[in-house]
Amino acid sequence: MKPLNKFTNIDKAKLLHELLPEEIAPLLDRIQAVCDDLKTNQDEHRRTCDFGLMTFDMWLQLSEQVNERIKKYRPNLVKSSKIFSEQLFGSFDYTVIFVNDRVVKYAAHSCQDEKFKKAVDLLFNL
Repeated sequence: MKPLNKFTNIDKAKLLHELLPEEIAPLLDRIQAVCDDLKTNQDEHRRTCDFGLMTFDMWLQLSEQVNERIKKYRPNLVKSSKIFSEQLFGSFDYTVIFVNDRVVKYAAHSCQDEKFKKAVDLLFNL
């Protein structure tokens, strides 16, 4: 196995899925809930949230793209670490920024599994 600092986003996501597959469905549920909330409560998020270098409209567009991928591939995302990692973390667009953000925030605020939290911290907070 290569050193962690040489892992790509795809490598990190694949390993996370393989180590803790039972957390993938709840993670996807939470990502979709956030996507739905961003779309439903646009005015509030536009006023109150800071998206760094991205505008709210860019962030909303990323969330919609991610939500569509999850809807399209959900059963396979849950079942296959390869599909999970390639579809959500292997894109050559900015959706991976949104997904990485959501994984880290899910681990920090929504997840009850301490092992998942530690795995996310190790893989995504280097």
